[in-house]
Amino acid sequence: MKWQRLQNKRKWIIIYILLTGIYVIWRLFFTLPISYGVLSLILGGVLLVVEMMGIFDFFLHFIGITKLVIPTKPILNEDCEYPHVDVFIATYNEPEDILYKTIIGCKNMDYPNKDKVHIYILDDGKRESIRELCKENSIGYITRDNNEHAKAGNINNALQCTNSPYIVTFDADMIPMHNFLTETMPYFIDNSMKRANEELNGVNEEDMTKPIGFIQIPQAFYNADIFQHRLFSEKVIPNEQDYFHRDVQVSRNVSNSVIYSGSNTIISRKALEDVGGFVTGIITEDIATGIKVQINGYQCFAINKILASGLAPYDLEAIIKQRNRWARGCIQTFRKSNPIFIKGLSMLQRLNYFNSLLYWYTPFKQFVFVLAPILFTVFGVKVFDASLLEVLFIWLPMFIFNTVAFKKFCGKRRSMKWTNIYDTILMPTLMWAVFLETFGIKMEKFEVTSKKRENKKSTKYKLQLFIPHAVLYILTIMGLTKSVLEIVFYHNPSYVINLFWLAINSYSLFMALLFILDRPNEEEEFKLDVPILFEYVDKLHIANVVSISEMGITITSDELYFFSVGGTYPLRIARDRYVSNINGRFLNLKKLDNGKYLYSFAYKDLTKADYEQLVLVLFDREPEYPKYIMSQSVIKDITRNTIQRYKTTKDKNLD
Repeated sequence: MKWQRLQNKRKWIIIYILLTGIYVIWRLFFTLPISYGVLSLILGGVLLVVEMMGIFDFFLHFIGITKLVIPTKPILNEDCEYPHVDVFIATYNEPEDILYKTIIGCKNMDYPNKDKVHIYILDDGKRESIRELCKENSIGYITRDNNEHAKAGNINNALQCTNSPYIVTFDADMIPMHNFLTETMPYFIDNSMKRANEELNGVNEEDMTKPIGFIQIPQAFYNADIFQHRLFSEKVIPNEQDYFHRDVQVSRNVSNSVIYSGSNTIISRKALEDVGGFVTGIITEDIATGIKVQINGYQCFAINKILASGLAPYDLEAIIKQRNRWARGCIQTFRKSNPIFIKGLSMLQRLNYFNSLLYWYTPFKQFVFVLAPILFTVFGVKVFDASLLEVLFIWLPMFIFNTVAFKKFCGKRRSMKWTNIYDTILMPTLMWAVFLETFGIKMEKFEVTSKKRENKKSTKYKLQLFIPHAVLYILTIMGLTKSVLEIVFYHNPSYVINLFWLAINSYSLFMALLFILDRPNEEEEFKLDVPILFEYVDKLHIANVVSISEMGITITSDELYFFSVGGTYPLRIARDRYVSNINGRFLNLKKLDNGKYLYSFAYKDLTKADYEQLVLVLFDREPEYPKYIMSQSVIKDITRNTIQRYKTTKDKNLD
């Protein structure tokens, strides 16, 4: 297989090892608060342990991110035979309208022979309405008598009812783009042809090209995630999951330790049969299954091209339950089949999977980092024994290098600032879930992440976040005040580094408190730069789309049209290969400052065919949210949130 090199800067690791090595030796032997009592020594030891965890995590991540490769898509002959493919859409209680959009996307996927693409809804909800939906759309419907082993059991049941050599797994809300199969299946076809040719030439199995087990495609989202939405950052930062799916996953290609994330994945049926189907008894069955596939000698890799987009969770309860489930599932995977000791994995694979486990202990690390400067400045408990000069000469060079390196290799989609914000926000709830699962206390029952558009009060979940964040924020401000007073009036240098530390923590905690505040969920609107045709006074006119949703459309024009309020007008929206003819009920007119006119319409009496075309117009494309971080300014973050929250509150009061 040919690989496209995206990044190869391994020389940076030498500098990292040098600076970090000096720091680690210094921390281990010269900074523990031995002479300040038992409590200081214990807490200082805890701080040291979590620091070492962070250094280990950053080192492994650094090894991967400094060498990024993706496989080059093979070019096949025009007469090449494409195999049969089964498309599995697993569902339990997702709304019918969400499933319908996914079905539309799946039916629209290009393939040389569409009769070879077999789409199935795997309905563990046993809903007659979903059965009818499948019948109306001429796709398969598979259900079972019980829901044993949840999603893993659902897919294993479907494997017994189907027989295509390749399987595509989609979550119920993931809408594939038209080129999903044509961008991914050539890898499998080329791999199979190479192996067949090698077998004909008498090549031994151990010397043959490795078979491909699965290909993981990024999980992108067409709506703002809860972090973008609640922090008014839709135009400033990428989706919080982008960094994992488009950078971290790709960094694992070199070591063949890509994580199977359950959706947007093409997997070989033979690979699944070789491992006995999907692993059961674990919440995150996909991760455990992927590890077993790799153990069996299959090559698995991730590509960074977006080929599908889904619905990010809207409400606080949903995101907390989702992350708790992921954390618990990862810990369960290690408890059931620990990749560190299991045979068949390379050392780098073991380390990468171990690092995946360590990631879920980040809340404890973050809590210690927030608490440590508070202990000294507020409660007088010393957890770190060093002079300011030592800190400046040993810690500061490492900190500066790590910051620069992180920005160079990861800063387009993730920064240390935003990593701290995300980790701080989820810290209280994840700590409890990870603690319980570590000691074998499992969830009472499996819960699917809700994708319903709701404005839940979620008082219980708000309090779970608000109380610890508020307490830590108050203590941090107290520590900041004490540090400033000690430095200004008593010229005490031991408070300088604490002041810096507390300032960073105060910002992350403040953003966490802002996150907890409500922001109403509105119908998703998309920016779409396409012309629109409409009929007015028996003539065709053209205007430009400003925003569009599944409910209505807003257009702009230099011309003034006297549409009657409530009147219906034929509208024609075209983008690339799609054309949707809809009837628009006129709502209102607004004159803009630039002299143009803004017209708003709501859809009326959409036919099935035109609705399907509208869905493809909206979703068969990459989401328009930022691919990279657009601003790193702390001041702008705070100003933006303050102004937007004031406007939102004012508009709410006017309503």
